[in-house]
Amino acid sequence: MNQPSVVILNNMWEEEEKFEEKSSMIDVAFKIECEILPYDHISELSNALTDLAPWMLKNDLIGVHTLHGPDFGNGWVRSENDQIFLSKRTRLIVRIPKADINQIKLIEGSTINVLNNDIKIGKSIVKPFLVVRDLICRSVLCNQNQTEENFLFEIKEQLSTHGISIKKAICGKTKSIIIKGKNHFTRSLMIADLSKDHSILLQDLGIGDGRIYGCGILLPHKSIDAVSNFKED
Repeated sequence: MNQPSVVILNNMWEEEEKFEEKSSMIDVAFKIECEILPYDHISELSNALTDLAPWMLKNDLIGVHTLHGPDFGNGWVRSENDQIFLSKRTRLIVRIPKADINQIKLIEGSTINVLNNDIKIGKSIVKPFLVVRDLICRSVLCNQNQTEENFLFEIKEQLSTHGISIKKAICGKTKSIIIKGKNHFTRSLMIADLSKDHSILLQDLGIGDGRIYGCGILLPHKSIDAVSNFKED
C-alpha cells in the first residue's frame, strides 16, 4: 500500500520542478546581522545595495524585498513611524535574473549602512518560486486619490497585456512610502485562482513600477498552496 503513494508524491514533485524551471527570475536570500531598522527603510536599503552592486539598476525587474519584523506590537497595529526589530531568521532577499546568481553572491561578507544601522551580509541560498494559485504583493505603487475599483481595473488592464486574465483580486488601504526623499503611495494586493503558468509569469514580471524599492514583488500567499503543489480543473 505504501509503494503507490511514494510514486504519486514523486510525480507531483517532478511536475512542480518543471514549472519552476519556466521562471526567468529567482530569489536569493542572505543571512544578515542587524538588530533594528526604521519601518520605512526600503529606499535607503536599496540605495546601499545598488551602490554595492550597481548592475542591479540595469534591469527594471530586479527587486529588493523590504525587511520585515512582527506586524503587530502590544496588541495594536504597528505605526509606520516605529522601528522594527529583526530576528536572526530575518533574511535580506533580492529578486534577480537566474543568470545573475553568481554575481549577486559576490556581496556576501559585505557590510552596508542603512539609516545609521550596519547590516552585515552573510551567506546566501537560492529560493526558486513556489507554484501557487494565490499571490500577494505588500506594496503596489498607486495614485493616492485612486479608488479601489479604479486601482483593481488598472491592475487587470496591465496584466491583460501579458495575456494574464484575473477574476479574483482584492486590495488593501493606501499607505505612504518614502522613495528618494519623496512621499509615494502604495496598496497591498492579493490575486487568487491563478493557473500555474500565470503564477510563475507574475512572479517573474511583478506589478507596476519600483521593483528595486520593494514595490510590485509578488509572493506566495500563506495557504495550503504555499507548501504543496496544486492541480488544475
